[in-house]
Amino acid sequence: MFHLLRQRGPISRADLVRATGLSGQSVGIIVRHLLEQGLVEETGAEPQAQLGRYPIGVRIHARGALAFGCNVERDQIAGAWIDLSGSAVVTETVAYPQGEAPDRTIRRVEELFSRLAADIGLAACDNWLPAIGLGLPGPIDPETAVLVNPPNFPRWEGVDPRTLFSPKWSLPVFCENSATAAALGEAWQSRTDTSNFLYCHWGVGIGGGLVIDLDTYRGTTGNAVELGHVPVVPDGAPCGCGGRGCLEAEASVAAICRQAAEAGIHAEFGELVARAPRDAGVAQLLSRAGQLLAQALVGAVNLFDVDMVVLGGHHLLQAAEWLMPPVVAAVPNLAIRRGVRPVTVRISALGEAAGAIGAASVVFDKLLPSSAELVPAARMQGSERHARAT
Repeated sequence: MFHLLRQRGPISRADLVRATGLSGQSVGIIVRHLLEQGLVEETGAEPQAQLGRYPIGVRIHARGALAFGCNVERDQIAGAWIDLSGSAVVTETVAYPQGEAPDRTIRRVEELFSRLAADIGLAACDNWLPAIGLGLPGPIDPETAVLVNPPNFPRWEGVDPRTLFSPKWSLPVFCENSATAAALGEAWQSRTDTSNFLYCHWGVGIGGGLVIDLDTYRGTTGNAVELGHVPVVPDGAPCGCGGRGCLEAEASVAAICRQAAEAGIHAEFGELVARAPRDAGVAQLLSRAGQLLAQALVGAVNLFDVDMVVLGGHHLLQAAEWLMPPVVAAVPNLAIRRGVRPVTVRISALGEAAGAIGAASVVFDKLLPSSAELVPAARMQGSERHARAT
């Protein structure tokens, strides 16, 4: 019901009944429970075209809860406090050299949490959720939170990030695959009627997340939709996953920098993007990456039959001029479903904070009451009331 309220709120109880198929009594019990928790608020009578009593609307109370998340990439961490609307209250990014020791990176996470908590005056807040979400490159063992052979992240092999926090740290840590977390963040902030989409994080690594009915699909091991390890070049470059010709090995930031170095151009990715308009060789590398990305995304759309593809990551924003045209040209026009319903492609509305907002959304996903919990409880309460009345 949270997703419905975020997408359509304010919405009357009668419209919630029609949209969910629940009884009026069940909807009333759920709404009252959410009102008591401060997670939703009433907006007063909402105008309507028909004659009669104007219904009272219900909407998400954006500041009814706050959550913190931090996304860990190979060259930076990004942290954010978000509210119930999925919007960032405050964000910050901290860069560091690739290959940094995991315990030093986790110390940065602790410092960032404290710094941003001070920025929002957390000591005076009583509505923040006591946990943090941590987005990490996969694969991640869902039972132990141990990273298992994460490509281009070698020092994290076999590491459970939760064990690296200092002894004074007391908050629970929820670990999630970065791309899945970012997809969850997109779903949490969704303001459209699209409830099924594919998310692709493009950067030093490439990851994917699948959202079905505004809920993330994680697969049996929590590592579904590893777009970066879809083979796109037969017998191509060796990949950190052990395969060859994977999208990540051929068309990621790390791959482009490696290919440029092999051509005698030793530069950071941002420098390569700036150089591309006047260097045909660099422009060709970036365009090729876009074409291979488009190839993988067309295959993914054909597999999952989604309405939208969303691309994010701060490196994607840097190189969008080169990467997006091949994707925008290929995905809507080559997907097998194109004759039935179009596929749209867009850049993430969450911008550079997508990973951090997604990680914080994991906290909401874990700690806030779900429909699976609320609906049976509401029906039970309704049955008890009916029994007492009879």
